[in-house]
Amino acid sequence: MTRPLLMLDHDGVVVDSFEIFTTSFLEGCRRVGLPQIATSDDVLALFEGNFYESLREAGADDAQISAAMRRTADVLRIAMSALRPFPLMPEVLAELGEARHLVIVSSNARGVVELFLKRHGIAGVAEVVGAEAGRSKVAKVEALIARFPGQARYWFVGDTAGDMREARLAGATPLGVAWGWHGREQLEEAGAERIAETPADLLAIVAPELTADFLGTG
Repeated sequence: MTRPLLMLDHDGVVVDSFEIFTTSFLEGCRRVGLPQIATSDDVLALFEGNFYESLREAGADDAQISAAMRRTADVLRIAMSALRPFPLMPEVLAELGEARHLVIVSSNARGVVELFLKRHGIAGVAEVVGAEAGRSKVAKVEALIARFPGQARYWFVGDTAGDMREARLAGATPLGVAWGWHGREQLEEAGAERIAETPADLLAIVAPELTADFLGTG
């Protein structure tokens, strides 16, 4: 029997990567001639919608975007030992992976995500759909939904306003997390159906049948 599909973002949901991502991405932007992206607030603003479309609207061309992202991916690989999963997320992912087909959908490089999961022994993730699969999360989520027809609800778990908007456009139900890059108000304004306050709360929302055993109350 096929497990139901569950989709999650990586940065800001699974991994606490904001400072390292921002530092490396800003350096990449400086090197490729994008001085208009110079602060952490500038980076956060890019995630109000589709990250790559926001970059183009800010004046970046495809060559600059690719070069900046390669630089960022290289730094993230080098700094992998400094990156940490959010507390309890590895345990929640392992639990979810037993009952859901868990797919990470990220704007980051697939290799960076897979290296992080491997380094931290994070189990439960069936697939990683990264930047190599396309720059539109809408298209990536639509393709995944098409592979799992007939579900009553397709949750997409994200931490930015852009995640919420793209999930809705793709026909998924956006679920925001309170520990990520954008705050509750931004997530709700962008269409979040629910907000998970903690990883345990996330489990209770997307797979309530697993909660009692996970918390030891069953």
